[in-house]
Amino acid sequence: MPLTYRVSATVGADGMVLLLVFFLGVVASWWALGALKWDKFTHHPFGGQAQLLRFFLALAGGVLSVIVGLILLGAMQLLNGAL
Repeated sequence: MPLTYRVSATVGADGMVLLLVFFLGVVASWWALGALKWDKFTHHPFGGQAQLLRFFLALAGGVLSVIVGLILLGAMQLLNGAL
């Protein structure tokens, strides 16, 4: 297999892994944020604004998990000698 196909396959696989990590990070963050007592922060804990805040915090958790995933993928590639 030529080098360009191998690099494209590696980048594609890494992208799919990071996308999966992002979605799993969002779901895990949403689940973890459900344990908070939202009535301490907002007057309507099940209102639209509180749910939107929880969603944005879950997205931030997903982005944080992607950053960790990027660090891990980079470290694995360094250990394999690919970079």
